[in-house]
Amino acid sequence: GKTPLSMYLSVLGWKVANVPLVEGVSPPAELFQLDRRRVIGLSIEPGQLVIHRQQRQSRLGAPGPSAYTDAAAIYEELEAAQQIFQRGGFTVVDVTDKPIETSADEIVERVTRQLRREVHKR
Repeated sequence: GKTPLSMYLSVLGWKVANVPLVEGVSPPAELFQLDRRRVIGLSIEPGQLVIHRQQRQSRLGAPGPSAYTDAAAIYEELEAAQQIFQRGGFTVVDVTDKPIETSADEIVERVTRQLRREVHKR
């Protein structure tokens, strides 16, 4: 749901970049140069991601099991993403079982709160 969430946030007036994290490919260096208060990592329970990917694979007409839907591989992907989020000091929002609108509200609230906190420190 990264792309629909990004599109929804943009409709709300937020400038959004959707940076996919791909195993074996380092994230762009520019990601770590951004204001970390404005970067949100998305997390999801592995079981739910397996189900989403199986449904997507089925809709695309792809046959049977693959690394894309392998539970162990997905768990490793999510662990690698968490390491990237920690490295960057990024806030993480868990989107498990949440509608896009709820995830968007949480993201807007967190970014806004983090930016306000900085203003109040000055």
